[in-house]
Amino acid sequence: MGDYQGEYIQQYLCNINLRKKIKELLKEKTEILQKLEQLEKDRNNQSFEERKKRLRSLASEIQRNFECPLSKCGKKYGSEGSLNQHIKLKHPELVNKA
Repeated sequence: MGDYQGEYIQQYLCNINLRKKIKELLKEKTEILQKLEQLEKDRNNQSFEERKKRLRSLASEIQRNFECPLSKCGKKYGSEGSLNQHIKLKHPELVNKA
């Protein structure tokens, strides 16, 4: 009968230690969630100027090699994508032919 009592005491003490560990982990989880919430608030409150801006070329630095196919338009663009966007917006009749 002494073995059962010893086992009971050992399990009881183990449970006490596990409860302490659970409390510590829950406290740590709460602290981490609070820090995360604060970081998200800080990031959302950051002004537009403080955010990292994308480095873009100046208009004077862009080589405009892509010319609009309409002779009356004469617009030139630095990329084929920009030219395609121009054609879709300004000359939809050219897009509908294709």
